[in-house]
Amino acid sequence: MKSKKFKTSEGLKIEGEVGYLEVSENRKDPSSRKIQLKYIHLKSLSENPATPVVYLEGGGGMSTWEAESPKDLHDRIDILEVADLIFLDRRGSSDEALTYIWQEDFPADFFVSEEIANKHYQKLAKAALEKFSRDKVDVTGYNIEEHAKDVNDLMTALGLDTYTIFGFSFGTHIGMTVMELYPDRVDKAILVGADAPNQAFNFPQHLDAQVKKIGHLIEKEGTLNMTAGEFEKLLRETMQKLKEQPVSILVKNPLTKKEIELKIGDFGLALVLRLDIDDYYDIPVIPRLLYSINTGDYSLLTWFVQKRISFAIGLPGQGINQQLASGSSQARWSEIQKEAQESIFGNVVNFPFSAVKDHWPTIDLSFDPSIPIKSEIPTLFITGTLDCRTPVQQVEETIEGFVNAIHVQVENAGHEQAQWDADVANKIVPTFLKGETNISTNAYYSEIEFIQLTGKASGHPSIK
Repeated sequence: MKSKKFKTSEGLKIEGEVGYLEVSENRKDPSSRKIQLKYIHLKSLSENPATPVVYLEGGGGMSTWEAESPKDLHDRIDILEVADLIFLDRRGSSDEALTYIWQEDFPADFFVSEEIANKHYQKLAKAALEKFSRDKVDVTGYNIEEHAKDVNDLMTALGLDTYTIFGFSFGTHIGMTVMELYPDRVDKAILVGADAPNQAFNFPQHLDAQVKKIGHLIEKEGTLNMTAGEFEKLLRETMQKLKEQPVSILVKNPLTKKEIELKIGDFGLALVLRLDIDDYYDIPVIPRLLYSINTGDYSLLTWFVQKRISFAIGLPGQGINQQLASGSSQARWSEIQKEAQESIFGNVVNFPFSAVKDHWPTIDLSFDPSIPIKSEIPTLFITGTLDCRTPVQQVEETIEGFVNAIHVQVENAGHEQAQWDADVANKIVPTFLKGETNISTNAYYSEIEFIQLTGKASGHPSIK
């Protein structure tokens, strides 16, 4: 542990400590290798701080960079004015030994269909597991229970008897596991884009519902002079055209930097949309993306595929494992498969986890993650109304088990934006941390402005 002063973009200095927590890769195996997790503990600006807050990131799992970025640290000042803030990088988030890169020729037809993509990813998984085994990397140690124990062990090492969980996306997955395993130590919880352990696999209908939601936004906003029905028709026609006749585009291999030719079918477009259709900053260009493909212009499609090309060549061992180690009842999985047959997107909402579901080591946890979490811990749920990864209706299912819950819905916010709404970051979260319950359950992100279908335009990096 080393003391360090951190500075915001406004020049405000924050006292803090940087350290590493050493843990076993797999606590069930005494011979397991030791790994280190970086953390940064920032001291509160308050003379009488509330319970310390530990932030659990989603995505790749690294969060300590926020403390070291003056601009991003500035965005967390409202929390620091109430409590200490601790950033903990998730196990495996910076370990190159846990990433497998496909060594053979690039699969040029990967984006053609879900069936082709699934077969390739299963080959990828087999090769990855062989490499991890050779390198004596235990991927089974990367699961929500081990993550939760990391959090609790760090709090113990810091001498903190109680703490508050602040989780985003997969961080809520871990946060709820901490609440399940250590309820007496968690004072409060803030869960943004909440994804419960029993919701490891998502319903395809959420993507279909998002299309209708965006269609209504387009119709209401009026810039494109397009009805909701016309937008949905445009999507269906574009998907069908790519299914019947995949198109060829040129992209750069991110490893070799050489130009390669790829074929893109309806799966490729579905994968792009699945990843970007609930992002406030990508939604405005989606109608133009579809229209351009339909008229034979693949420049925008090329930009989006380039952004997501790593799916075909890289496999993050910790990411695949932690998702598959969570729970989904057989009834939920059966319903997902049924919906996939009817959805225009198929089961892309669960790719690549669905591809390797039956080709990856199984993991036994000390609790059944397919059973919904129940908790009496005061919990603040924050959800964007344009979030289709963890949509409002799914979060409300989770809340049924939380007797002391507040649910804030942020209008127009996508999955990534809900926690950054000004009212949420500056008022709602700090108020909740102070223990106050008089909290507004509605917040409003900026209105979406759609980009014209043709002609010169700006507002999105895909448009050159």
